[in-house]
Amino acid sequence: MCQESSTSRARLTSSRTVCASVALLLLGSPAAFAEQSPNLLTDSFQVALGTFILTTEPTIQLKGDTGNGDKVDFDEALGGGDSTRIRLDSFWRFGDSGRHKVKAIAFDMNRDNSRTFDRDIEWGGDTYPTNAKIDAEFDFTVIEVAYEYAFIKREKYELDASIGLHYTDLSASLAAKAESSAGQLEGDISNEASVAAPLPVIGLRGIWDLSNDFWLDVTAQYFALSIDDIDGSLQDYRVLVTWQPRKWLGVGLGYNRFTLDVDVDKDDFNGSLDWTYSGPMIFYSASF
Repeated sequence: MCQESSTSRARLTSSRTVCASVALLLLGSPAAFAEQSPNLLTDSFQVALGTFILTTEPTIQLKGDTGNGDKVDFDEALGGGDSTRIRLDSFWRFGDSGRHKVKAIAFDMNRDNSRTFDRDIEWGGDTYPTNAKIDAEFDFTVIEVAYEYAFIKREKYELDASIGLHYTDLSASLAAKAESSAGQLEGDISNEASVAAPLPVIGLRGIWDLSNDFWLDVTAQYFALSIDDIDGSLQDYRVLVTWQPRKWLGVGLGYNRFTLDVDVDKDDFNGSLDWTYSGPMIFYSASF
């Protein structure tokens, strides 16, 4: 009887110990999770992969040997509408102060279509006649690498200044076959404009902790440059809201508007480019 009582007391003590341990674990878990929870103001790496619902307004003028040529709206030439593509954004925070970052952006899009125009188009020294079937293609790649420094850094927000290089590789082409021109062309014609525009950019960026695992990220970039055979300006504005409950799990919504206006005098592209793309984004993100 005494032995049974002693065993019961031992079991009770053991149970209390286990319960106390579980309680301590549960009470301590918020702190433990807090240490492991994502913090976009201190984490070393962040990467976001998203879908960009894109509206483009590229207007391109390709001069010929004897004339300036028409400015062609490639959004109209390609049939209008939106395109959906993939965009990658990332940054690496380094240094003991946590104020230094390198960010990188990559985005690519390609569209092509065949249409007939209701007017003659002079482009690249050739005339594309009314009602001829015209094959149009537009392709661009955007890559940006920039350095950011947090000149104001607080527990709940930071403000950054950045300087970097925004590289845009763009090509556009129009082609028409004689057999599809209702007898208006004696032979096939084709012209392509391509330009690689590496433009430096300066910008400002703010990141705010909105609480409840929500973050606000606002970026504005601008630069105007006239050097050698390129004269242009770049504007880039972006607003993102991210919900990041776990380091490996975050989702976000955003909006981006990008404008590039350049005049180029090169062998492969003598003309002008007025280009705006804009649209909402939805993305997956990880921060660690």
